Amino acid sequence: MRKELPMIVTILSALSLIFSQYFFSGKQLGLTDVLDKWYVISVSFAILLGVINLTRVHVNHIRRRREGWWNSIALLICMYGYSALAIQQTVDGPQAVWIYNNVITPGDSTMFALIAFFIASAAYRAFRVRTKEATVLLIAAVLVLLGRAPIGDAFVKGWGSGFWRFPSWGEAADWVMNVPNTGGFRAIIIGAAIGAFAVAFRILLGLERAHLGGTGAK
Repeated sequence: MRKELPMIVTILSALSLIFSQYFFSGKQLGLTDVLDKWYVISVSFAILLGVINLTRVHVNHIRRRREGWWNSIALLICMYGYSALAIQQTVDGPQAVWIYNNVITPGDSTMFALIAFFIASAAYRAFRVRTKEATVLLIAAVLVLLGRAPIGDAFVKGWGSGFWRFPSWGEAADWVMNVPNTGGFRAIIIGAAIGAFAVAFRILLGLERAHLGGTGAK
């Protein structure tokens, strides 16, 4: 029953969602609201399990004095300290908001500032003209980078009107972002949605068992 019970729960949950979303009687019974509440409860239990697992792992680091064990102490103090503060005064409380605005937000900015150098290095390697695809990437990158900055429109301001309108650098950058970029992004999202539907259908039929701790597809 170690695998059969989770599979039965998965199949019943999937059928309940399908019944509540695609059948009129399911909506009349209010199954969607009930399932939403179950979803919130499940997420809460998942967070609780994550906290317990994180605590267990880092307590073992501290007890065995593994390398960087003081980082585990800092993590546990921050996690439980902020959780206690948020429980006492909610996340909108004055101290909780102050910690978020003055500690977490600057920390995020610092991390992204450090990552920016790695992104610039990766972009330099990706945009070097070696193939036709790299040339297209380079042209699009130059268009967007200069089009998003005031210097782009200072070089090419655009002229004409209607069909004979020659776009400014900023307008060319907007066209790249709104037409090829948006079209490609939506194509990727549609492909990912079809892939997710295929995986969900395989789970519903019991053909995909990786989430049960097995070796994967049957």
